[in-house]
Amino acid sequence: MISTLFDVITKLSSYAMVIFFAMFVYFKVTGKHGKYPYGKYALISLVLMAVFGTLFFNSPKGKEVIRKGNAEQAEQAERTEKSVKKPTKVPTKSTESAVKHKLDTTHALLFDHQDQLRSSKSAFTVQVTDKRDTTESFKLTTVAILKAIKDSKYDQYERFNIIFNRNVGNGKKQTIVRSTFTKQNLKKLNLNKLETTQLKSKADHYYENK
Repeated sequence: MISTLFDVITKLSSYAMVIFFAMFVYFKVTGKHGKYPYGKYALISLVLMAVFGTLFFNSPKGKEVIRKGNAEQAEQAERTEKSVKKPTKVPTKSTESAVKHKLDTTHALLFDHQDQLRSSKSAFTVQVTDKRDTTESFKLTTVAILKAIKDSKYDQYERFNIIFNRNVGNGKKQTIVRSTFTKQNLKKLNLNKLETTQLKSKADHYYENK
C-alpha cells in the first residue's frame, strides 16, 4: 500500500513539475506576470518527485520494477547481440608462415633457439631447440604457436605436433615439452583463456620432462 502511495505521489509530482515549468517559461517569454510563482512550484514538484521516487524505488515494489527492467534490458541486449552478426575473419597466411612469424617475434623465448617446421599431408610439426629457456617459457610458446596455427589456413592438417628440446651439448638434445593437438580439438579450444597449466588436460597427447 505504501509503495503504491509513493508511486502515485511521484507521478503526480512529475506531471505538476512539467505543467508549472511550462507556465513559468510561458510567462517568462511573453513578459506577462503570472498569478502564481510557477517557478517555485516547479522546483517544489521536482523535490517531491525526487524524494518520493527514491522512497518508491527503495520499496519492495520499486525494487521489483527495477529487477524486471534490468531483466528486460539484458534480454533486449542479448537479442541485439545475436542479430548483429560479426563478419567471419578469413585466414590468409599459411600455417608455416604464421608459426614462423610467431617464433620470430615471441617474447616467451628469451634466448637463441633453432626451430624446424615440417609438414606432411596430415600433420604439421614444430620443433624448437635451445639451451637456456625454461619449461614455462616452452609452455607459453606452445600456447602462442596454437594461436598462430588457429589464425592460419590450417584445415589441410589433421594433427599438430609441438616439440621443445633442450640442447645438452655434444650434438645431443633432450625433449622437455611435447604436445599433440588434433584439428577437431584445436577448433573447440578457446585459446584466449588457455593457461599453461591446462595444456596437459587439453592436449590429445602431452609429455613434460620433470
